[in-house]
Amino acid sequence: MKDLNEITILELVIMLRNKNISAKELVQHYIKRIQLLDQGENGLNSVIEINQEAIEIADQLDKKGFKGAGMLAGIPILIKDNIDTADFMHTSAGSLALADSIAASDADLVKGLRESKAIILGKTNMTEFANYMTQDMPSGYSSRGGQVKSPYKVTENPSGSSSGSAVATAANLCVASIGTDTCNSIIAPGLKNGIVGFRPSIGTISRKGIIPISNTLDTAGPMTRTVTDASILFSELTNTQIKINNIINLDGVTVGINEWGKEVMTEEETVKTDEIIKELAAAGGDIKRIEIPATKNVMPLMKYEFKNAINHYLSELPAGYPIRSLKDIIHFNMEHKDLTLRYGQSYLIEAEENTWGNQNQAEYQEILADRTEELKKIRYQLRNIDVCIMLITNNILHYTGLPSITVPCGLYKNGMPYGIILTAKTDFELLKYANAVEMIVGQRVKPL
Repeated sequence: MKDLNEITILELVIMLRNKNISAKELVQHYIKRIQLLDQGENGLNSVIEINQEAIEIADQLDKKGFKGAGMLAGIPILIKDNIDTADFMHTSAGSLALADSIAASDADLVKGLRESKAIILGKTNMTEFANYMTQDMPSGYSSRGGQVKSPYKVTENPSGSSSGSAVATAANLCVASIGTDTCNSIIAPGLKNGIVGFRPSIGTISRKGIIPISNTLDTAGPMTRTVTDASILFSELTNTQIKINNIINLDGVTVGINEWGKEVMTEEETVKTDEIIKELAAAGGDIKRIEIPATKNVMPLMKYEFKNAINHYLSELPAGYPIRSLKDIIHFNMEHKDLTLRYGQSYLIEAEENTWGNQNQAEYQEILADRTEELKKIRYQLRNIDVCIMLITNNILHYTGLPSITVPCGLYKNGMPYGIILTAKTDFELLKYANAVEMIVGQRVKPL
């Protein structure tokens, strides 16, 4: 069998259509790799549950054939453990309170994956409740799944909360994965694990069937090893046509550099970033320096929306499931604190006790008004910019709902991945220019 490490969706489409490999063989390959590299005391711990039906689903797909099938037919994909699947897998957001929860129906995005004949390989571990549990929760830790480990250095922080999705993709435990992002949960682990993490603009991918934090900020997005694969996955999830031109010059393209936060960059980061900017300029890019600061309103916005959102989700769990509200989760954790409260639950308690849960509080309405104004400001600053590099992670993109993507660009001296964050005015523009940037300065270095 051909070495499948780093293989792309396009390469697999050709192999599956030409019967150089079967979907069943592909699924078996990844399950074996998960068992070898991910499970056990020394494993990466990025996969919380394998879909026991995956091999049979793949086998049935092979028998029916791939004639007329879409780009994702037969492609094994892992999804984050806060995304509903109506099968034998659980949807727990990494919590023991929901460890036995099986959704009554697929999340909208899972329905789309199944319709495209993608194979749900399993679910990925994550920071519990997508890092809305407590201030001291380590990235990649959940009470149900334990600690996700970096495939580059097991002692390094894998970043989160889509840490399992990022690590599994980086370590070639799947072709691609789906993560979710409220504030940096796709972007941060994308950078830290040397992959392409794409957070689409808000509302592009349905949130229905995803355990929520914030109706304003939450989205799902592709986590892949190339921009082209992210584009294919996004296209299938949104039923849109995306044409990616393999341009290797930036003639006529204005590249913004958001210099906010540059003072906190290390010397190595500054040197690497300066070199990338020089290469983009040499490729024809017109460099324009701007400054777009972060906001302090993301955490307060999450606090005011969480109680209402999680209570609504829990109220729709199948009849008989004992956890029906945020208060029930807090109570369960207190009853099983030796297992569930290793790091506490301060965010859960604050949301339960200090918010009304109906989103009518004055401060919340002020934050929404501020968000509208900030979106106007950032769109004005980007009006003449085609694609913009954010020098450091910046929550203003998540706050305003603009798309962002990571492009891996090699390694730091310590062997950990280095990458850049890009944004643009639309998803389509961002994917197009990110593909060009990847071709010019991108460097994906596989671990293990």
